[in-house]
Amino acid sequence: MNPSTTKQPKLATYMKKNAIIDVKTAFGGSVLWCWQRVDDLKGDRTEKRRQSSAQAWQMLGDLGHYIWPDIAGDGTYETVRQSSGQPGLIIDGVTHCASISHSRDLVAVAIAKDPDAMIGIDIEYRDPSRDIDALSRWLFDGDADGRDFYQGWCDYEAAFKATGETDPVMQSRATLIAIETMDGFSGALARLAA
Repeated sequence: MNPSTTKQPKLATYMKKNAIIDVKTAFGGSVLWCWQRVDDLKGDRTEKRRQSSAQAWQMLGDLGHYIWPDIAGDGTYETVRQSSGQPGLIIDGVTHCASISHSRDLVAVAIAKDPDAMIGIDIEYRDPSRDIDALSRWLFDGDADGRDFYQGWCDYEAAFKATGETDPVMQSRATLIAIETMDGFSGALARLAA
C-alpha cells in the first residue's frame, strides 16, 4: 500500500438497500458522479454526519465498481483517504482522484477516470432560515448582487477540492459546472486536468 494513503474500513453494503439513483458523466465522460438521498439517518447532527460520511464512502466504492465492473477482489480495488485528505480509488495499483460531499440527507460522490485529473464535488442544502448576507459578501468580495449564494458556495468548495487552493484566482484553473440534484439543493463539480 502506498504510504500516503489510508485504506478505508469495510462498511456495510448500503447500496443494495438504497441503490445509486443515476450515474451521470461530465467533462466528456472523464468524470462520473452520482447522488443519493439517505432516508434513515438517526441521532444528533454529529452522528448523522458520521452516517452520511460512511454512506458516501460506500457509494464511492459502488461507483468505482460501476465504472470498472471487471475489477474483482479487494487486492486490485480499494477506497483510500490520501495524505491530502482527499478520497481516492486505487484500481490495479493506480490511484484515481475522487470526491465526496454530503449535506443534510443528500450524499454525492465523483470519480475521475483519468488518474492525472483532480476533481471536486460539492452539494449544499438551500436553508431558507440561514442569514447569508455576510457570507455572501465574503464569498463574492462585496459583489453579491445578482449572484446565487448557494451555487457560488458550491462552486468555491468544488474548486477548492479540485485545486487545494483557497484563493478564487488560483481556483480559476479548474473548470466548473453546476450539477442538478434534489430540489432545495445546489451542487457543483470541478475538474483540473493535468
